[in-house]
Amino acid sequence: MWFICALITTLAWGAADLFYKKGADEKDKYSHLKTSMIVGFIMGGHAIATLLLNDIAYDPKNLIIYMPVSAMYILSMTVGYFGLRYLELSISSPIQNSSGAITCILCLVILGQTMDWLSAGAVILICAGVFALGLLERIKLKQDRAMLPEADKLADEKYRIGVVAFLMPILYAIVDSLGTFFDAFYLDDIDATPLVNVTEETFEDVANISYEFTFLFCGVIIFIFLMIKQAAAMKKRANTKENEAMNTLKGIGDEDDEALMRALADLDGKETVASKNTEAVSLAGEFVPLRFSDQVNRILAAVFETAGQATYVYAMSGNGVVAAPMIASYSIVSLILSRIFLKEKLTAKQYIAVAVVIAGIAVLGIVEGLAE
Repeated sequence: MWFICALITTLAWGAADLFYKKGADEKDKYSHLKTSMIVGFIMGGHAIATLLLNDIAYDPKNLIIYMPVSAMYILSMTVGYFGLRYLELSISSPIQNSSGAITCILCLVILGQTMDWLSAGAVILICAGVFALGLLERIKLKQDRAMLPEADKLADEKYRIGVVAFLMPILYAIVDSLGTFFDAFYLDDIDATPLVNVTEETFEDVANISYEFTFLFCGVIIFIFLMIKQAAAMKKRANTKENEAMNTLKGIGDEDDEALMRALADLDGKETVASKNTEAVSLAGEFVPLRFSDQVNRILAAVFETAGQATYVYAMSGNGVVAAPMIASYSIVSLILSRIFLKEKLTAKQYIAVAVVIAGIAVLGIVEGLAE
């Protein structure tokens, strides 16, 4: 059962990555916060629905008890969204997903979990394939960059392969691996879990509800912050337009009605163009306002993220040491979907790396089948 849940999570999170990529806006400095906010709202809705539709005696104390896990996941995801502004998804995703290997090591060394040799070989295949994808994409990006004009190349270097760019997915991998490790500790054994008032049937749901409610709380805080920022941006825009109008009309006498009408028409034309500009709400492009039409990709990403999270806790409670690196291979799903829907091309070597990861997943499926 854990294998099916891990497979669903892998596919769902791979699809989520595709829409995260489409929804990321490098011109919007709050793009990562908007994505986190929407994910929080969708997850919060799922948590409420789970409580209403299922007979779960949820103890609010678990919000605090599960906080270390929730904090690691929410922080890592927000860092990941921020990194999408600087680095291509096909580069950042494999780096981020090295967290599965880190988690595997932590589970083996600290929690004392074990795996058979066949599963170990499958995990090595998955990790090697994910690493190879990141390396191949790095080489391809360098080749593409070499063909750019010098001015574009310098700008690209600053934002795409600078320290900040590569720090984000690396930081994500470290923080996410800690979250996954904590999850394995919380969910590995009903008798050892720190969660309170849970049963064998409910403790995975309780963990997920705690995480989703924490994300909802963060989403509400971010929404309030963005509303304050948006109000300030609107006020700044109004003041700027007023100053523009005064400067334009300055020196035009009352008797020059024709010049006055032309000036007002010109201002009105500028206002019309500005109102159609979806990139910014201020004249300096400092803030991109919240519009539902701009959030469609983020909403779809949040839906897939929540669907994957719903099965993730069952995968980790079943066999965390093997499930973690398997789930971490979801980057190949996003790569394949990018090829289909975004028309991004894969090289022959990339297809081989993808095949290696798929082979590793298939071996894990065979091992699970034999175990049952």
